[in-house]
Formats: sequence, C-alpha cells, structure tokens
Amino acid sequence: VATRLVYGTALVKLGRSNHRIIALDGDTKNSTYSIKFREAYPNRYVECFIAEQNLVGVAVGAACRNRTIPYISTFATFFTRAMDQLRMAAISQANIKCCGSHCGISIGI
Repeated sequence: VATRLVYGTALVKLGRSNHRIIALDGDTKNSTYSIKFREAYPNRYVECFIAEQNLVGVAVGAACRNRTIPYISTFATFFTRAMDQLRMAAISQANIKCCGSHCGISIGI
C-alpha cells in the first residue's frame, strides 16, 4: 500500500476522533490523498496552493493557543522552500504535523 494513500485514510480517521484536527495542503491533494479529508470535512480543510511558506505559516497560526492541530502536506522536496518558517515553528514549539510525500531530487522532472 502506498504511504500517501495511507496518509489520506489515516487523516480522515484522526479527524473523526478529534474535531480540532485540520488539514492543509500545498496543491497536491490528489497526490497526497488529503483530498479524502477535504471530502469528509470540507470546513476543516485549507488549500494553500503552491505557496509552501504560507502553508507552514498558516498552520503555525492555526495552531496558536492550541485551537487546532494542523496536519500539512505537500511533496517533501517543496518543504525545503519553507525552512525559515519550519525553523520558527520548531523554536516556538508549534503543534503542527508535516507530511512530505514523493521524496527525492527527481520529483517534477
């Protein structure tokens, strides 16, 4: 079973057990299968499109004061575009979950 397929299925199950869980995606919902979460919980899904810095920034903001638990997904190589934001999220101990799929340097070629 592909890891990315399991991610979408697991995300829906997590969302069922905890209403504070939200999902954000960087316009890769068909590849990461976060589309399953969007179909199950459309009001708890945020499409951040191809703007990885914003994807992480929105997740950190949504996690402030423990309001939500954001799960964010995009292709793993694209997370490198948001290293400053990820570093600041770690320093501030933001409760965000990052899932990078399609690892490797040849993605998109």
